[in-house]
Amino acid sequence: VREAVVSTQSTGDRFQDMNPGRWVVTNGGPIQEEVADDAKHIADDPIFGVNGDLAFNWGYSDNGVRIALTGGHLSGENVNDDNSHGLGNDFWCDPKTGVSHGGGMWAHEISNIQDCPLATCKHVRVQGTDKGHGAHLKSGPVYGNYAINVSQDAYHIPSPGSELVVEFSAY
Repeated sequence: VREAVVSTQSTGDRFQDMNPGRWVVTNGGPIQEEVADDAKHIADDPIFGVNGDLAFNWGYSDNGVRIALTGGHLSGENVNDDNSHGLGNDFWCDPKTGVSHGGGMWAHEISNIQDCPLATCKHVRVQGTDKGHGAHLKSGPVYGNYAINVSQDAYHIPSPGSELVVEFSAY
């Protein structure tokens, strides 16, 4: 659970607003996190391996990341280093329109945290096989599932296994 930066835009609106993009949408880091006791690879996990706030539609040069964290490496707007990592990545796209080039050759869903800049990196580690056919994208294990909650007024969600109660209010 993360506290949303005060805004009149919903999370869905923020995802659709790619021009100019580069939104930092939360403030103060996580309020609550739930990570399995047996979770592995936390150090290079794109969500739990970095601190900071959520950044949406982080476009840089001809690259983009849909969800990244400000505590990780966020490339400058005109820097073509293929080195911002998170959820929903593409290393060859128009980040302001969402159009992928080369048939999605460099698109990949989950990129591990790594210092792997363009031209020097030959093994970009990604989770799973949901990726383009770019020669440097290397499939790896899937670490788990992600649920990201952003709210201006929610400070706690029930822990796994909690019994939920339905409550209705009239407006």
